[in-house]
Amino acid sequence: MSSTAEPTTLVLSDLHLGRPGATAQSHRFADLCARFERVIVNGDVAELHHAQFREHAEYEVARLQELCARGGARLELIAGNHDPFVSAARSMSLADGAIYLTHGDALHPAIAPWSPYANAMRQAFETAFVSSAAGRDEHEGRLAAAREASMAEWRALGAGAYISTIAGMAVRPHRALAVLSYWRRYPSMIHDWATRFAPRAGTVLIGHSHRSFVRETGGLRIVNTGAYTFPGRPLAVVIEGRQVRVHRIDMERRLFALSPQPIASWPIRHRDGGAPHDAPSARRMNAEASASASQSTEVR
Repeated sequence: MSSTAEPTTLVLSDLHLGRPGATAQSHRFADLCARFERVIVNGDVAELHHAQFREHAEYEVARLQELCARGGARLELIAGNHDPFVSAARSMSLADGAIYLTHGDALHPAIAPWSPYANAMRQAFETAFVSSAAGRDEHEGRLAAAREASMAEWRALGAGAYISTIAGMAVRPHRALAVLSYWRRYPSMIHDWATRFAPRAGTVLIGHSHRSFVRETGGLRIVNTGAYTFPGRPLAVVIEGRQVRVHRIDMERRLFALSPQPIASWPIRHRDGGAPHDAPSARRMNAEASASASQSTEVR
């Protein structure tokens, strides 16, 4: 057995902590996160790029870190376009490259084509990508350019704040059409990105568009974990043992919880169908050692 085993892992995205009126508040994740050894938030954990919301967003992120630590979970953050400097990580590979994660903002040079600042972001992306081309591979170059593009929106916002809402889309139908067009093209964009930059991955986990889905295309399973704000309906991905499971997020006593049964599950595989050589998780090995010592047959 190799040392590539993954701890029991929960993957979420687009919490947007600190956004006014949002249902996602850090304390609502406490029970959910305590069930896992590792919690990964795949971008946009909080509204850190809105000057009006930043102080509260920073508080919520610190509280989430504290709650995870108290429950025994390690919190890992992948940066998105609303929190471009929350982490140095812009992507992540798990299970010997069989699972690939990135927020998804780097897939389009305008980052969010429906945004009133889309042109500014596109220009910043293209400038940053060209200037960083030398000495950096294309994957890292595009991720770094997306960070710069996000900062362009930050600068354009200044002390203001722009949030996509149903009402805002209704009075600006061209933005609604841009969102619908993006949603339609997003799965093929993800497939093309993974084919180029994560060709071994059989599973890709992504966020950003706020529209959750589970799809299989060209031997690749894609999960968009959705968002806790407009239009909602978030999903969670659980990585445990040799399986990937996708659950809906329910609300129980005003706390987030996994739906009792997964809506989809599959074995961890590379895109060519091969299984990574993973070892049991640390928690499982400890449980097995304890069971052996006491000659108990109970298995977690």
